[in-house]
Amino acid sequence: MAHSIEELIDHYLVVCICLALFILTWIDVGNIPITAMLGLILCGAGMVQRGALVDLGILIPLIIYNLAGMASSYAVYGNIAEGYGVMQSLFPILYLLMACLKSKEIHWLRQFSVLWAGIVAAAGMGRFVWRAVVLESARRLDGWLGNANAMGIFLVTGWFVLMHCVSEEEGEENYIEDFLIYIEPVLLTALAMTLSLGSFAAMAAGILILIIEKKRRCSYKDTWQYGCQILAKASLGVGTGVLIYLGGVRTAVPWICLPLVLYSLVMIRSWKKFGIFLSAYPLTAAVISAFGLAVASGIILIRQSSAATFTERLEMMGNGLKYLTRNPLLGVGPYQWRLLNLSDGDKYFNTWHIHNVLIHAGVEFGWIAMAMLILIVIRFYRKKAEPWTKAGFTAFFFHNMIDTSFFYLGITALNLIAAGNPHKGGKRADGFVLKLVFAVFALMYIFALYEYIWMS
Repeated sequence: MAHSIEELIDHYLVVCICLALFILTWIDVGNIPITAMLGLILCGAGMVQRGALVDLGILIPLIIYNLAGMASSYAVYGNIAEGYGVMQSLFPILYLLMACLKSKEIHWLRQFSVLWAGIVAAAGMGRFVWRAVVLESARRLDGWLGNANAMGIFLVTGWFVLMHCVSEEEGEENYIEDFLIYIEPVLLTALAMTLSLGSFAAMAAGILILIIEKKRRCSYKDTWQYGCQILAKASLGVGTGVLIYLGGVRTAVPWICLPLVLYSLVMIRSWKKFGIFLSAYPLTAAVISAFGLAVASGIILIRQSSAATFTERLEMMGNGLKYLTRNPLLGVGPYQWRLLNLSDGDKYFNTWHIHNVLIHAGVEFGWIAMAMLILIVIRFYRKKAEPWTKAGFTAFFFHNMIDTSFFYLGITALNLIAAGNPHKGGKRADGFVLKLVFAVFALMYIFALYEYIWMS
């Protein structure tokens, strides 16, 4: 026991990042007191590091993006506390801390993120059942994130991280990976219960990337079988989640979802055997995959408003484009687009964010901030990441072209852990440089806290 504690202390930076992910998952888009205090703690952990291997092609644009956001806040409000810049400055901090880790520690960090995603999914399912059976007021699964669409892409990102972890060859860690495999059906079932079509579309985009990457290395037959195995698992897990949702929400006897939940537990217990079965019988995997089309059709029928919602998002993007030239340098300011939308002659969308992150960043923070996000995306794809990493990032990026998951601190933090990969293409930074960077961020957090307290 003492040896385990000492080993944990030796890897305290991993623990700090894990705790940060835990906290950020709970606070949605964040608030200044919590994010500033968390930032100070992370900066304290970073200032004692001796060196890092960090990709400046991602770190520098992230920092500039935050500076642009804070400049926009100051131009509109006269302070940096009102806005997203201070809160989202946790992203370069987390990325730089990951750069201080060893490759093995990054692997552990990803394993923890999978475990945490599984806990979030399981807790969300438990909450759904409680609402259905006891309160008889169940609705789309939103979990601890408080929003079904945000919950959906969080689970999708967790699923891609999971598949990345179990696809790596880490001999001494096999017992952990064997356990992580059983989290997959939990993530898929909970994802279905969110009924987030944007998340399903993002997941499909990621799977398409996987199939394309597989075809580059294998024959058409192997690629076909590979794709069918992925889709067969997704079909079973998602199909089970759809049935639980229908039982708890769309019937007069919501307790009927309980037998379906028991079935899902049996499915989870048999999941590894199910994967072996699909590998041994590829034709059966193809048949089960075909049923996935029926599952997808069922979800669309359940959410008949999805077409109207998508059309509304396109209208929202069109409205946002009108404001791109209002102030190209600093944007109109954080939280200002909603007020502009309220007073203009277009449809009022009653939301704080344009459902396209690049457009929103350009409108509220200026073209420099938008350009930095585009540079980060370009840099990621130029790094030629592993297939599962590229697929997960593609899903996250796709979702942010039709939704706002980037502004949820926990979702973006999870994606940084999943796809950040700071060592690849990285430059060596010594301890003095790290201390200087973390010290500057720490002073910024102290100043933001002072402004917040002064405004209160």
